Amino acid sequence: MKKVALIHGWGGSYRATWQADGWDIALRNAGFEPIGVDIPGHGPEGGSHEPAEYADLASDAAAKLPGGLHGVIGFSLGTKLLLELEARTPGAYGRLVLGGIGDNIFAPEAAGPAIVAALRGEAADAPPQVKALLAYAAKSKSDPACLAAVLERPANPVLSDERLGHARVPILIFNSRDDAVAQPDHRLRAALPHAAHQLIDGPSHVALTSDARFRDAAIAFLAN
Repeated sequence: MKKVALIHGWGGSYRATWQADGWDIALRNAGFEPIGVDIPGHGPEGGSHEPAEYADLASDAAAKLPGGLHGVIGFSLGTKLLLELEARTPGAYGRLVLGGIGDNIFAPEAAGPAIVAALRGEAADAPPQVKALLAYAAKSKSDPACLAAVLERPANPVLSDERLGHARVPILIFNSRDDAVAQPDHRLRAALPHAAHQLIDGPSHVALTSDARFRDAAIAFLAN
């Protein structure tokens, strides 16, 4: 079976994101072997409470990826790490499916300070977008102090239009018009002119992996 790795977004985990939404079963039914990867500081494994320990998340994720991958599916922060790895070593990880990412890839996580304050109990109330991300994070049973440290890490990955131009593999960008985190995605698409692109209506940022249209499109893309 062809190996396909899956990397979740900030606050998630393989179990709480991909398994909970049925991706592992769907991939196996399509003839693929799913490989789950938890970003450092996420999931029951936990991690450091020191932001400096997350200064190179892409290398940390790469250490968990097996060789001989047919492709990798990423969501949100996971897609940033995938594009960083592709910029460093074009073609090393096979076909890439990028979900829940847009022009925000070129800037720090905008909601980071508000989320950190909420994780530490320092915010009286949080905007809806932050509440949604916190609810997403709660499902992974991750240590809130680890998640805060990941958000406060030294800026990485740092991607530019020029660095994204090194991408050589087939890429699918899959987004929702109603994703306030990932939209717009015009600059990202311009930086990856050969990438396929699908834009649907409906799901919010954290709900994208639950949408069967994303799952079906990803599997169809990997099967080509």
